[in-house]
Amino acid sequence: MSGCAVFSYGEVGIDNIIQVAALPSPEQAGFPTSDTYHIGGAAANFAVWLASWGVDTRLSGNALGDDEHGRQLMAWLSHYPKMDLQYQEVVPGLQTPFCRILVTPDGERSILVYGYPQTPKTRLDKKMLADVRYLALDLYGGDERLQAARLAREIGVQTVLNDVIWPDHAILKETDILINSAAFVRTEFPSIDVTKHAHEMQRICNGIVITTDGANPILIINQNQQDFIIQPPIVKPVDATGAGDAFRAGLVYGFLQGWNLLKSVQWAAATGSSKVGRLGAVSNLPGIDEVDRLAANCFNHGQSFRE
Repeated sequence: MSGCAVFSYGEVGIDNIIQVAALPSPEQAGFPTSDTYHIGGAAANFAVWLASWGVDTRLSGNALGDDEHGRQLMAWLSHYPKMDLQYQEVVPGLQTPFCRILVTPDGERSILVYGYPQTPKTRLDKKMLADVRYLALDLYGGDERLQAARLAREIGVQTVLNDVIWPDHAILKETDILINSAAFVRTEFPSIDVTKHAHEMQRICNGIVITTDGANPILIINQNQQDFIIQPPIVKPVDATGAGDAFRAGLVYGFLQGWNLLKSVQWAAATGSSKVGRLGAVSNLPGIDEVDRLAANCFNHGQSFRE
């Protein structure tokens, strides 16, 4: 693969998704209705969406082990011809990171994380990013994330981040496109006005700031501080695992097609909604036609502008 439109950098691992009728408690056992394994990790999920749509996508982040999980994951990822795995490290003797995820009938999940913080991380360099248009980062790591964002800014690669909700975080000034979850913002800052918070983040990064809120309207602020909202399509929830990664992939896909911000966010919302109706972050992916149909059901409640 000689060129790559997108570099997806961050978490790469396995998800063990366990569907339960209700979460267990000290006095109540849980009774699984299914127990399955899937590709997992924010970076891997994002990369699979794009590669499945024919976008040349490079993946790296934490190392994988040469254990059963690592071998299975590399086999799954290798099924995508547009996936460039040349920088995905495999370390003998290492345990591949994974998550056990309990999913209730409303699609919500409770997550146990194994190994991600301790697993060695690959450091990016200019050679890895030389032919890249977008660098997608998750923040679930150490200073290698900030180093990667600064390197991308230095060489003119657009950075796409999620879950940067702290105004004093150093990576914010290296961010071109920021996607946050309103639920996460409210958890960290219970009394905050989410709209004012989003505008504050935009003034710091001077880029695009998007705040999702589950099935509620999405707030979008462009580089000129103009804002509008879009109502995502409603689907029957099955599993919210990886919904944010799907949204981010849909947004970048739209930009790569040359679409304006409004249409790209509509497509991102449709991608996220289609994911919520499926088990696993990137299992049983929808085709482009299905996402197109869902995108047609996204409604813009604010001004429509072109960029």
